[in-house]
Amino acid sequence: MSGFSFHGVHSSTFGIYTQDQARTILPARREGKITIPGRSGSYEGVRGNVYDERLETILCAFKCPAGKTVPEICREIAYWLSGSGRLSYDKEPDKHYMASLSGAPPMAQHLKYGEFTLTWSCNPPFALGRTVTQPIASGENPVAYRGTAETPCLIVLRNPSLANVLNVTITAIKRSD
Repeated sequence: MSGFSFHGVHSSTFGIYTQDQARTILPARREGKITIPGRSGSYEGVRGNVYDERLETILCAFKCPAGKTVPEICREIAYWLSGSGRLSYDKEPDKHYMASLSGAPPMAQHLKYGEFTLTWSCNPPFALGRTVTQPIASGENPVAYRGTAETPCLIVLRNPSLANVLNVTITAIKRSD
């Protein structure tokens, strides 16, 4: 069964089956064009690889368990999907997005079955990968991490020893293939 996890809870917890509707290869590039009155064309204000939020749509369906009604399950699902948090798909278990729902998901009820469409707003618009942890030694300390998009990076240095660490140099190098 294909599904997703949000806030650390898997969709199968609610008996939800999913079908991808609109997964995108790349989020929309932000158009930074500015129209200047009295001048032909436009000014390209944003240059480079700057992207808008990623919107992805998935169709969800569930069968209501015995002793519960579809509206009861819907309320539990709504509570679970409230707010923003970490979203990961079963098809990409090593990646996640910071996401929240965009708009109000429409709901269809059929006796003991429910169906709804979720549109996720992912911001930042790129999948985030695993956390790399490695000890720091004297000299160069390359980190083998191959991202596919220019995104902010968080580097945390922890010194588990009682000794002071001096002269630490961090050099960020762009990926080159």
